[in-house]
Amino acid sequence: MTMELLSEAVRRRAGIHGSAPAVTSLRYVVRQGGRHAESTTLTYGELDERAAAVAAELAHVCSPRARVALLCPHDPSYVIAFLGCQYAGVVAVPLPAPDASRGRERLESVLADCRPEAVLTSSDAAPAVRRALERCTGTTPTLIETDSCRPSTAWRPPDIDPDGLAYLQYTSGSTRSPAGVRITRRGLAAGSAQLRAHFPEAATLASWVPFSHDMGLVFGIAHPLSVGAHTIHLSPMAFIQDPLRWLEAITRYRADWSVTPPFGLTQCVRAARRADRSRTLEPRSLDLRSLRSLNIAGEAVHAEDLEAFTAAFAAAGLAPEVLAPSYGLAEATLAVTAPPLGEGMTATRFERAALAAGEVVVADETRPAQRLVGCGRPKTGMSIRIADPGGDELPPGRVGEILLRGPNVADGYWRAAERTAAAFGAGDGWLRTGDLGFQHDNHLYIVGRASEVIIIRGRNHHPSDIEATIEQAHERTVAAAFSVDLDGAERLVILVECDHVRPGAGHADRQDFVQELRRSVTSRHGVTVHRLLLVRPGSLPRTSSGKIQRGRCRERYLASAYA
Repeated sequence: MTMELLSEAVRRRAGIHGSAPAVTSLRYVVRQGGRHAESTTLTYGELDERAAAVAAELAHVCSPRARVALLCPHDPSYVIAFLGCQYAGVVAVPLPAPDASRGRERLESVLADCRPEAVLTSSDAAPAVRRALERCTGTTPTLIETDSCRPSTAWRPPDIDPDGLAYLQYTSGSTRSPAGVRITRRGLAAGSAQLRAHFPEAATLASWVPFSHDMGLVFGIAHPLSVGAHTIHLSPMAFIQDPLRWLEAITRYRADWSVTPPFGLTQCVRAARRADRSRTLEPRSLDLRSLRSLNIAGEAVHAEDLEAFTAAFAAAGLAPEVLAPSYGLAEATLAVTAPPLGEGMTATRFERAALAAGEVVVADETRPAQRLVGCGRPKTGMSIRIADPGGDELPPGRVGEILLRGPNVADGYWRAAERTAAAFGAGDGWLRTGDLGFQHDNHLYIVGRASEVIIIRGRNHHPSDIEATIEQAHERTVAAAFSVDLDGAERLVILVECDHVRPGAGHADRQDFVQELRRSVTSRHGVTVHRLLLVRPGSLPRTSSGKIQRGRCRERYLASAYA
């Protein structure tokens, strides 16, 4: 597996094909009665020059191996800032730009942990960033505006240690406080080489996933730049406002590869259905025939969501075999498993009771079953082990914790010795992911998080399975399932966002709907629902990629936030 450091790859590309497009950023403005996309494109030559200018400025204000926080908008300034850190040999800390809708607790926690010597942003965002830093830290680290940096003829690329840190990828904090995953430059190069081996011909990629998220950073910046591809970006906010913009970008630029969490698929399906119902919306001209791979990862993947997406956009030329359910995590520099290019989705029915007991049994049509989606095979150089709680390998046909080993696996967490020992201390380089799953017929299947398993009367219930039952019964719902301790026993609680039974609806209608949902869960899972609450749409806490944060849901429930 040939590996090249990101900084070296971009400089080489700029020297050979400097006029080739590297990054195109889409911005949506109101003009002539409607919203239109305006684009800004940087070539490899321009990107190299601007990244070098940032690196020269960093060399003046930072010590070697300093941490540098990225608080840029989702536009070319973020790409320039990240690449500038790689050129300078400092440690990037990708974070979302401050905004009024986002709490400052996570930013405070991360800044206190990584202690950056400098902060990179753009001139437009600088005032808001300066205010956020003052609120969070009481002081303002050196603030550098990427668009104000000028090339320096005196700057020379430093000697870069391949085993030095490229960046700290702070986890979403869905189950506990954020931790900075230590990603080395060699690990980043290995992760990109694995993606290149998966789809070597990819030339144009499209993404809306936040740059501060591992999926958006690796797929949207690091990998395409390392292979000389052209990446099309729209911001997460632009996607949320109109999910079909993502598919329009694929259409307009003939993108052959994209990636999304399952949340992105469901948003597109709902947007398409709204457009079909409303005569006030302009018809959308989509052509998805260029797309050869759409990797879906980041949270539980359900077959019904993939099938709904395929059906909704079949008329636009979307081929079913394009959809590629995958598995990855920040600690593995994104990619772990994926189906071979063009294989499409593999879904299998497994006996529900057997899975609850930790056994893998394919179900016939007469048995209660859980339909799971295979996440493909290990990427090049990756090894997978299914282990018991002690870390010992389980025989085939058993559910256990997923352990990983490979050149793309990180070496631990920043300033977190105990957490590092717990996750990376399994021996012989194995990473304990905390995810439960099994291997069957050349596919890795994910069952859930070990820390989130709900154990009631000795049986294991996985939150994602219960949530899928709710969401499949009523498509315009989003659920969060977790357990609470009541008199020494675990009890199941489910919070349900629902946009078609409003708080103002009649009491009897709401109660009937709640009872219908409770019966669906009990009949399918054989578990009593202690409490099921309907909550306002948008009130369940999510990560930057749209994943429900069950731990925070539980905390808010116990604090009576959903009363």
